[in-house]
Amino acid sequence: MRIAPLLVVLFLFAGCATSPAPDPIAPITGRSPSTAQRARHAAPDAAFAGVGESVVTGSGSEIAFDTADIASFAPNLELSEADIAEPGSDALAPIRREIIYTAELEVEVISAAEATRSVQKLAEQVGGYLQESDSRSITVRVPATQFDASIDRIASLGAVVERSISASDVTEEMLDLGIRLENARKTRDRLLDHLARSQKIADTLKIEAELSRVSETIEEIEGRVRFMRSQIAMSTITVSWIGQTSVQTNPSLGVPFRWIDELGDGLVAGLVEPMTRLPRLLDRPPRFEPPSDFVRYFSSRSLVEALSADGLRIKVRRHENHDRGALSFWKDLARNQLVDSRGLALSEERDLGDDRALIRGTRELGGQNVDYMLVLIRSAKRIYSFEAWGPKPAFDAHATALETSAKSLRR
Repeated sequence: MRIAPLLVVLFLFAGCATSPAPDPIAPITGRSPSTAQRARHAAPDAAFAGVGESVVTGSGSEIAFDTADIASFAPNLELSEADIAEPGSDALAPIRREIIYTAELEVEVISAAEATRSVQKLAEQVGGYLQESDSRSITVRVPATQFDASIDRIASLGAVVERSISASDVTEEMLDLGIRLENARKTRDRLLDHLARSQKIADTLKIEAELSRVSETIEEIEGRVRFMRSQIAMSTITVSWIGQTSVQTNPSLGVPFRWIDELGDGLVAGLVEPMTRLPRLLDRPPRFEPPSDFVRYFSSRSLVEALSADGLRIKVRRHENHDRGALSFWKDLARNQLVDSRGLALSEERDLGDDRALIRGTRELGGQNVDYMLVLIRSAKRIYSFEAWGPKPAFDAHATALETSAKSLRR
């Protein structure tokens, strides 16, 4: 008989061991929870676990569910391949970066006035414009697509002392402005809808006041967007001019022949004709044969200019030979002008015979060596100046052809 009580105790103990743990959701619903309800009660991250994974609820119970369970508690959720892409996959299209470019240069030049005119012409040629200018600096706006090329051309006007280029990434600001503008416009649309359905004067006045405020916000954002777009589309270049030491102590030889003072203008200040011109009926421009890979693009009564595709220039001019001056007189004046006022380092000087003389030198401009050649041709009534210049590697390749071209000039 003692065995019976022991069996009862064992039976009760077994029943307690197999009874389910109390569910944390049942007291709230009053009924046994479904799998979806358990998943809803689970932690948010666990609710979106992969198919067949275990979800640990706050009570320590484990629940297995599949995509059908997800649909039961999120019927409007549509999963695409992008939603289940691996971390780091290219699920989003790349954002186009919005950049504002600005540059500041300090350039040593012979003539600040001439260099300023050259920069303004350059800006206009590439589709830009002058923003401001004074006696010592100039600021221009150029299309962003022409930013690098414009800086290179400006740097060639003289010796670059200092260069500062900045690129400001405003992509985030532009995206923020776009979102704010879209939200403001949606708010305005809702206010207009409420205004149309308003029945009370007090409500109408409140809506109109809020509508006015939102409209003002929209205008401010739109103005900011327009300004930012203009800054992105047109880059800003500011150039400050520094006078050369040689020019400050001896800016001019003081000779009465203007063309002597103008020798080397194309070399140091980039002063060349920016437009094409064919000779007119009564024009008799200087006649010569340029090298085969040059094109004569400008011709007038006393001036011809030609260029090559690799950056070389030719300028030929006709001048009066006052008092039938000797070739040595004009050559000495020209040499002194080029050395003292143009900073040219002479590399060669020789007579070519038949009243022709050659002067050649080099100067550093924009961080590169530029070669220059002057050939003077004399007759009793005329003096012809044949100038050629360009980057040293290209000039060296054309040196013989350029000298031959100068010798072809007819007096």
